[in-house]
Amino acid sequence: MKTKDKNTVTETQVVDEVDRWPAGIRISNGKDTTVSVSDNMAVILSSHAFEQLFGWVYSTSREISCLGSVLQEGSVFIIERFYLLKQSCSSVNTELDQAAVAELMEGLIKDGEKQEAQRIKCWAHSHPDMDTFWSHTDDATCKLLVNNYLVSIVVAGNFQVRCRLDIATPVPVVFDNIPVYYQISKNSELSEKFAREVKDSVKYAPKKITSRANTFVGTQEEHYCVYCGNWHVVGDCPLADMANLPDMYDETEFMF
Repeated sequence: MKTKDKNTVTETQVVDEVDRWPAGIRISNGKDTTVSVSDNMAVILSSHAFEQLFGWVYSTSREISCLGSVLQEGSVFIIERFYLLKQSCSSVNTELDQAAVAELMEGLIKDGEKQEAQRIKCWAHSHPDMDTFWSHTDDATCKLLVNNYLVSIVVAGNFQVRCRLDIATPVPVVFDNIPVYYQISKNSELSEKFAREVKDSVKYAPKKITSRANTFVGTQEEHYCVYCGNWHVVGDCPLADMANLPDMYDETEFMF
C-alpha cells in the first residue's frame, strides 16, 4: 500500500489551479470593448415579399413560417421573395419539413439557380394572437439555421414586425430590433401619370393677404414678412424696426 507524499498534487488540484489562473497581464490600453453598428443597418421587404409574408400569415389562425431570399448590400438586407414550404403547425408552433427544405435547395440548384439557393438566409414566422418576441424555440431555430448570417422576422397582428440578425462567424452575435422597411415599387409610367394629373388639375395661385394698409400679392420679387404679415419687397416693411412695433401694430385690424 502506497502512502501519499505531502508534496503530491492530485489531478483535481491541478484543474482547480488552472481554473484560478488569471488570463494574463493586460497589455492593451485598458479601454472597454465596444461594438459599432452601421447607422443604416436595415432589412427591406420588397413589395412582392411583403405581399407574400402578410398574405400567408393573415390567411390562417395557426403559426406558420417560410424561408426568404436575401440580397445583401453592405449593412442593408433586402428580402426579395419568400418560399412557403410544407410544415407542421399549431396555434403556438411551426416546424418546417426538413425534406421540403432540402427539396427547395436541390430544385434551385438543378434549375441553375445556385446563387438563389445561397441567398436563402431569412426565416420568418408568425405569432397569431400574441406579441412579437423571441421564444426559446425561436432562439434555438435561429442557431440551427444560421450559416454565416441569418435574418429572422416574426410578425403578429396589425402588421407588427420584429427583426433580428444572427451572425455566426467570426464570433456569434445577435442584433435585435433591426428596422424593417417596405420597398415601394418604382413604376416610372405610374409616376408620369400622376405628374400629368397634377399638372392638369393644380394651378399656382399666390396667397392674398389683406391688411389695414394695402393688399399685397406674393410674387417672385416679394417675400412673406413675419413682422407685418404681408407680402412685400425686402426692406419695405414699416414694422421692421422692432422699437416702433407697439405703436404701429394693432393685430385686431389685420384681416387674414
